Amino acid sequence: MRYFLKDRATEFESYIGVQPKSFAIFFLAVALAAAAATGVYWSVFGFKHWNTEMTTAQRILLAAATTPAQAPAVQNAGATGQYVCPVHGAVGMPRFDAAGIPRCPVGGEVMQFAGRPLATATAAAFAGG
Repeated sequence: MRYFLKDRATEFESYIGVQPKSFAIFFLAVALAAAAATGVYWSVFGFKHWNTEMTTAQRILLAAATTPAQAPAVQNAGATGQYVCPVHGAVGMPRFDAAGIPRCPVGGEVMQFAGRPLATATAAAFAGG
């Protein structure tokens, strides 16, 4: 085991160009400096203030983080069709009001999304007029 670690230390030194002991001392010093700075902050402002600041920082980072796009919902086969006005027979793209309800461009009635013939539709709805 001893020779294994010595070989790894030699490989590390040749790859990085720094002795492993110096490398470890540097990162230990950085960690101790961070711990000391946190301790000084706690002694001056208190742990509760630090906790509030960390919560605020977390919220800022989460708000700025990008998230993967959600996959679109799977469409059922019955969702294909078109908007049809059951009164005028208007077929196609409706006008959407402020509430998002599809309205007939001819008379303003509520249009229905028809994937199959509607029982309430007039004969004009099936004429494509």
